[in-house]
Amino acid sequence: MTDLTRSSPYPSARWMCWLVLVAGLCLMGAAQARSIEAKPMPYELPSWFKSSFLDIPQDARDAGQAGKQLMIFFHLEDCPFCANLLKDNFTSGPNKAALQKRFDVIAINVRGDLPVQWLDGQSLTEKELAKKLNVFATPVVMVISPQGKVTKTIQGYKAPEAFFKALGLGQ
Repeated sequence: MTDLTRSSPYPSARWMCWLVLVAGLCLMGAAQARSIEAKPMPYELPSWFKSSFLDIPQDARDAGQAGKQLMIFFHLEDCPFCANLLKDNFTSGPNKAALQKRFDVIAINVRGDLPVQWLDGQSLTEKELAKKLNVFATPVVMVISPQGKVTKTIQGYKAPEAFFKALGLGQ
């Protein structure tokens, strides 16, 4: 009599489906990041970003009074992913006009020393705020409602269509 409960030396069809699914998701993530090389890439912040005293509760209220939301762009100087997110979404491309219309954008350097008044009333440096919010890789985009609540956090580079979708704006 043969033992039918013995395992086969070959992977099951179910296991192979999972493997193909995981590999596909990994490839989609790699395609999303395009071929951005992880080497220093200087960039300039768009001129339409808001100049601010970094009083985030006040900036959120000001944005609300203008019919907008506040967007915080956490970045690191010479970050290639920051440079590409800015280039593809904020300085050119299909999203630029919509972002300008819907958001006041403030940049915060994750290694910066400027004082920031956060939503909880605490005053921190830019780098202390990044640490408090667990911003450990850049870019990170946070959307703040006029009531001072973080409504979205988007991490990493996103192509224009994916970035707009992540903001919940659709195209």
